Order: sequence, then structure tokens, then C-alpha cells
Amino acid sequence: MENENGKSAQAEPGRKTLELLSQAAKGEDITVRDDLYDFSDLLDEVRLCRRGGSRFRLIDSGKLDRFQLEWLGEAGADVYSSDEARTDILDLELVNRSCRRGGAVLAYFHHGPFEPEEDTHPLAFFTLLEMGRNGIYLHLTNRERERDINRLGELAFSCRKGKSWLVYYHHGAVEDSLEELARNGVWFHATEKVFREAENRALVLDRLKEAISAGLRLVLHVEKGLDYSLLRDIIKAGSFVLFRSSLFDYRSPFKALERKAKQKKMDFKSYYLYPDFLP
Repeated sequence: MENENGKSAQAEPGRKTLELLSQAAKGEDITVRDDLYDFSDLLDEVRLCRRGGSRFRLIDSGKLDRFQLEWLGEAGADVYSSDEARTDILDLELVNRSCRRGGAVLAYFHHGPFEPEEDTHPLAFFTLLEMGRNGIYLHLTNRERERDINRLGELAFSCRKGKSWLVYYHHGAVEDSLEELARNGVWFHATEKVFREAENRALVLDRLKEAISAGLRLVLHVEKGLDYSLLRDIIKAGSFVLFRSSLFDYRSPFKALERKAKQKKMDFKSYYLYPDFLP
């Protein structure tokens, strides 16, 4: 039994690689962690995937060294990293250059504070600014940490200068001005709490419509539902609206709004790996 189990364990990685190669050959987008496959297999899969016209999304866990990430980026892999996996600014800049040469992107999720906290979060705010200026796509959320709107504006400006984007995931009501974020084309993900936690929904709607007109790319994640007229107006204003799949019965009048919202397609660089993921 031990020999049989050993053979099975050894065969598993090879079988998984074949399945991945089959997906790539069919032209399907692929998302994998870098610690689940050998580097040579990943490189083959990236090349096959890009030849077929699909995208290969590599989740950086920190296993691969910088040179291996550069190889994969230049082959066309979109690299999704974070401050939980990689914090060396030089490594990140070199990987980003390779990604750009390969027609790919480097997306970086910063979970930590804007100021370093000993060894736990070594990146400082000015480092994030430099990353934005170098064309790295920055992702942040306020789920666990408050984010200063003025600093978000600075990051958005640096990303625009570097021809990338700031993608921001907002939880709760909108209390600050969105003017600076709108001016710099931020992708602003939010839930219906922006309306539910507001005293005056009409005022929030007007503020969001004004921001959208000024350049904000609003992505509204609807989980429990909102008033029909409110949803209709926010869709009409040009926002992207993502509905939870089981939210409405097929006979519901909201289904027409859902179909209209689905006609508006999001750029793959406007979210971290998956459009309906709200970190």
C-alpha cells in the first residue's frame, strides 16, 4: 500500500499539469498559485496560454525568486503579488518591466498601513508612490484599516503618471470628496452600504453621479438589493453593477436591470483576480 500511495502522490502533480495544459490549449484564462507547479511547467503553460489568446494569472506566494518571476512575466504571465509575499521594491520594479515587455501586468495588493510597523509591514507610503509611478497596478481596501482619502488621491495620481491604475475597495458609507480619485481614474469598488448607511440616499447618488462624470470608475457590488429606481439611476450614470447570482427571481423586474448591467464589461485590470471578489 505504501508503494501505491507513493506512486499516486508522485502522479498527482503530473496529472494537474496536464489538466492545466489542456485548459491553456482550449484558450481558457488560467489562474494558479506559483507554489503548486514546477517553474518549467508554469513557463510552458504561460506560453501556450498566451499563444491561444487567453490570460495566465499567476498568484505570487513568494516561492519563486525574482529571476523566475521575470521569465514568467516576459512570457506573458500577469503576476498578482502583495505585501504578504514580496516587499523588495527593486524586485517588484524589475518584475514589472518584464511583465510589460510580455504584454502582461503586475498587480500588487497592499494590506498593511501607509507607514511601516517594525518588520511586519516594511513598505512605506513613498514606496507605494514609486511603485505607482513605475506602472504597477495598486490595490487597497479599507476593510481592516482606514485609508486616508488624500493619500489615496496621491497614489491614484502616481498610478496615472505610470499609466497604471489604483483599484480601491471601499466598505461603508462615502463621507469624503471623491474629486481627486475621480480626476485620476480610480476604480472604486463599493457595496450597497454606500447607500444603506447614508442618511440621504439622493445626496449620495448625486455625489456618485458627479464623480462618475469626472472620471471615477464605480463598481457597485449588490448583495441584498436596493430600490429599483436607485439601481436604474446608478446604472444609467455609467457605473458597473455586479449582482449576486441568486439575488432575484427570474420573474423579478430587477432582472431587466441585471441584464443591462451585464452588458457593461470590466477591464481585467480593474479587479484583483476576480471581478466579484470584494476584499
